[in-house]
Amino acid sequence: MTQLLLPIGWRPFVFSIRPRFLAMFRSGSKVYEFRRRRPSVRAGERHLVYETSPTSAIVAWASIGEVLDNEPDKVWELAGPRGGITRREFDEYFSNPSGGLRERAVAIEMKMTWMDKPIALPASMVAPQSWARWRGPWPIAA
Repeated sequence: MTQLLLPIGWRPFVFSIRPRFLAMFRSGSKVYEFRRRRPSVRAGERHLVYETSPTSAIVAWASIGEVLDNEPDKVWELAGPRGGITRREFDEYFSNPSGGLRERAVAIEMKMTWMDKPIALPASMVAPQSWARWRGPWPIAA
């Protein structure tokens, strides 16, 4: 069994993404992942992708490209439809509970490298709601 080697002390983020959006990444119709909060990721880094139910497992590495962190209208202008959602869905996602849009929106460009087989999360880690740092034994068996 091949092992994935990581720099000492590096703990990748695990991004939780729904199956319908991962299907869009696979087809190439989705390039950006939208988030309300910005994780501390930078272009050139690689992080893990967790596919939510029914798969409930790590399915890919995401190579991070451009990270947009700006007012929602500017993020839509730059990433927009390449995020796999309509403007209406975007506005709903970034709506502020008190009305209008939130002050910030984040779009993360991701290029996926798909794993041959899904990998379960370690027992020490619960499925992230949006994203979380990897917790548990390493390396993951490839």
